[in-house]
Amino acid sequence: MIITRLQGGLGNQMFQYAAGLALAERRRTVLKLDVSWFREYAEFEAHNRYALSCFNVTEQFATQEEIDRVAGVKLTRAERWSIALAERLHLYRYARRHAGPAHILYETEVSPDHFFDAPDPTYLYGMWQSERFFAPYADQLRLHFSFRYPPQPGVEAMARRIRAEGPSIAVHFRRGDYVRNPTFNQKLGVLPLDYYDRAIAFVRERVPQAVLYIFSDDIDAIEREFKPSGPHVFVRATQPWHSFDKIRLMSLCDHAVISNSTFAWWSAWLNPSPTKIIVAPQQWRRASPNVTRDCIPSSWTIL
Repeated sequence: MIITRLQGGLGNQMFQYAAGLALAERRRTVLKLDVSWFREYAEFEAHNRYALSCFNVTEQFATQEEIDRVAGVKLTRAERWSIALAERLHLYRYARRHAGPAHILYETEVSPDHFFDAPDPTYLYGMWQSERFFAPYADQLRLHFSFRYPPQPGVEAMARRIRAEGPSIAVHFRRGDYVRNPTFNQKLGVLPLDYYDRAIAFVRERVPQAVLYIFSDDIDAIEREFKPSGPHVFVRATQPWHSFDKIRLMSLCDHAVISNSTFAWWSAWLNPSPTKIIVAPQQWRRASPNVTRDCIPSSWTIL
């Protein structure tokens, strides 16, 4: 059994699921999801709830007993005595649940080169924001990350427009909590408009007639700030959309300029085109300018 701990928003959960699925496939075992992190954490706004049900993922949720058995529990002296007593009384289920060895794999303690050495069972704890943790199983993962629900009429209309109007570039701006939340603003930060100008110019040098489809969690602010040249569309919901509808639409575009957001990362990765041009920012996190070495696939362009 592989158990992966889910936390954060949809993009982060997709990375955590991807790593768990890849390791479960390698070990020919079952993947289960630990959703115990999700509570009403005000600082995470809309990102503190389980969100993978929009995809055709395998939804097997780990029980607390399974989590304790694989991840282990820290015992007090009294609890260690109780286990010894349970074994003498032949209460083996209780003893195994509380006394088994821990099999936790922390992302900070393993490189992608040794990730698949992890045994069955393993409890995965981390963000796992690198394609290298699941690349051998990309085909299976694309099936799991296919959309469970058909698009709403407004979403389908925009999808038809993207398909019909020739070459397209999805451009994603992350605002929202990156602006409102002091912690996110300090750790991640909002990308400067100069990055978008350079990135769009880079793609349009190669695809001159491409239409920009501009997405954001604060599209009104972006339309006031960003004045691109050439054909472009600020994508707005004509009716309430689900957040995953933006991933659906962005992945339909031929090329992409993404923000420093796992949400945007997955929209680019799910684009199946072998000729796609993806541009990503060099500074993925404000405090860690070189984090993109593993986060960004080698076929993408970093600016």
